[in-house]
Order: sequence, then C-alpha cells, then structure tokens
Amino acid sequence: MVKDEYKPNQSTGFHSDYRENEEFSSKCTKISKMTATLTGGHTASVLCVDVDKTASFLASGSENGELCIWKSDGSLLKKIENIDTGCTSVCFSKEKENILYVSFDEKIKVYDIKNLEEPVDCFEFNQEEINQIVLDEKEKYLAACDDSGEIKIVDLHDKKVFKTLRLKHTNICSTACFRPRKPWEIITGGLDCKLIHWDFSRPKCVNQFNMQELQSVNAEGDAYMFNPPLVHNLSASLDGHYLAAALENGHVAVFDISRKNMRELYSLHAHSQGTSQVHFLSNKKLISGGNDCSICIWDLEKADQVETESATNGDAATNGHTNGEDFRNESVSEAAKIAEIQHVGKINWMKPFILEGSQKIAIADQSPNVTILNLEL
Repeated sequence: MVKDEYKPNQSTGFHSDYRENEEFSSKCTKISKMTATLTGGHTASVLCVDVDKTASFLASGSENGELCIWKSDGSLLKKIENIDTGCTSVCFSKEKENILYVSFDEKIKVYDIKNLEEPVDCFEFNQEEINQIVLDEKEKYLAACDDSGEIKIVDLHDKKVFKTLRLKHTNICSTACFRPRKPWEIITGGLDCKLIHWDFSRPKCVNQFNMQELQSVNAEGDAYMFNPPLVHNLSASLDGHYLAAALENGHVAVFDISRKNMRELYSLHAHSQGTSQVHFLSNKKLISGGNDCSICIWDLEKADQVETESATNGDAATNGHTNGEDFRNESVSEAAKIAEIQHVGKINWMKPFILEGSQKIAIADQSPNVTILNLEL
C-alpha cells in the first residue's frame, strides 16, 4: 500500500501514498498542501470517517458495509465486512480509550480497537437507516438520527433508549449535534429544511427554524427550487458560541447559540453546489466541503467584523442593492473566506484533527480511498 513517490524526513502519521502537491492560495492565506491517501481497504465509496482523540487510529465506513480501521502509519489494522448493509457513521469515544461506535443501517455496533473480532455491544433501537451518531460531552448519551425523522437518545450506562425525539421532522433527519455546555440540549437538521432545537430531558422542542424562510431567494428562482436549503450537517464550536449548518443550496448558515435562544447571524456563500460537510477547526475557524469538490476555510472573526459594520451603517451598507440581505451575506462571505482547495471528488464526510502539532483533515469522497489533507494555516 505504501508507495515511494514521496517520503518526508519525519513521519507525520497516516503516510501511505504521500504526494506533494502545488500550493493553493487565496487573497488572505497560502496553504501548502500535502496529502496521504489511504488505499487498499474499501471497495466502494467511503461514506464516513472519524479519528480518535490521540490521532492513533482512523475509522472509515463505506456504502457496501465495510468498516476499516487504520493505524497512524497508514497501514490497515482491520477490515470488517457487513454484507447487505451500509456503514453510515463512525464515532470514536473521547472518554473511553479504544471504543468506537459504528452504525450499519439501523444498528449500532460498539467495538474495542484492541479486540476487533466481535463487537462488545450492539444497539437496535432505530427503525430505519441511521444517518449520524454523535456523543454528548460527558458521553452519558448517544444520539442516532434516522430516515424516519426520529432521533433516539441512548443512555450508554443503562444501555437503553432514554428518549425518542419525534413528530417534528417531516422527512429524513440527516444530522444531530449536542449543544456544548448545555447537557440537556441537542440540535438536529433534516431534509425537510428544518433546524430543530430540543430539550431532550422532557423531551420538548425549544425552537425550530425553517431554512426555506431564513434563506433569501434571489433572482435565480429555478436554481433555488432544485437546490433548496436541506440541512446535511451541523457543527458547533467548542465554546458554545457558534452553530454552523451545511445546506443543499451551497450555503453555510451560521447561528449564535451563546444565549438561551439561538439566532441566525449570516449565511456564507460557500459552494456552487450543495454543502455536505461543515466542521470547526477552532472556536473561530470553520471548514466546509461540498458537492462542487471544493473545501473552503472561513474565519468567523472577520465575518463578525463585517456584520458589525453592516449593522452600524444600516441601509447604506447595501450599496444600492435591492436585496440588502444578499449583499450583506456576500460581503461577509468575501471577508471570511481565507482559503479554498479543490479536491478530486464530491465530499461525503470530513473530520479535522491535530497530529504532532499540525492541523489535518480526513476526507471521505465518492472514491474507495480516504484522503488526509495537511493544512498549514
């Protein structure tokens, strides 16, 4: 699996098939990009990827039910095949060393990396295919959202369903995100264009947003009809200030969640096709990936500065544009984007991580390979 095209003097982890690429630059930041490609594991498109907290292991799942566990040197530790299923989500524990949660269609299997022969546990609570599994900060609860629009909140200590969140999503629930520093709250998004804020202790819908109402429709009405703001992915900053939503219309909606009631701040005009993934690199920096094969990096501090200036200047900030909100979002997007990288395929999943002090991101796309991108910001 390891090719001799390029070998660095010092190991940087996940270093199978290294190749040094040209530099990608933007008006603000230059990124020297070096990739590692993990090959020889999957035989179908990779749907999901995650990295453990020490960056010692990477897990990836493919649409034909293959689960691959990779070591930090890029070698394949173990391949597990589940016939006639899809491996739709993988999630490493940050509290329990070597524990990995994996969804295969409607089932969740729990593995110990030290002994991968058989799962140590299995949960069968969802009725339809699971789209994402996430853990809360203390890892007392696991949330699994599925095609029925339901979200199962599983008590990991008692190994049973704590609550079921239902009757709010009218279509597939595609993503879920526990709210940082709010132990009883979770935010979910779906293909009904809804973003729903829950208190799962009761359970109760605290608030909900229809992204079709929040996202302005410009003159390209036909394009909007074909690309409505379906919610594909959610990510929250660790300090609990921001929530970002990846939308099918190519935007990234950014919310302020620092107060009791969350509110939309602005939309980043991110991609020419649907935005599939969004993740925080830090409390202020954000990365998004889309179906246009591009990866964008954003500085929300710069976006906030433009937003503050726009609010101060009022109508003058629209510069004569009839749709002031569109112009404001365009201005915010232009200021906030610090880099753009063209990938080789549509982005299915991304996972940022730090290895030996270097910011990296693991990328799953429509190929059977996993790409590790080095970001020198």
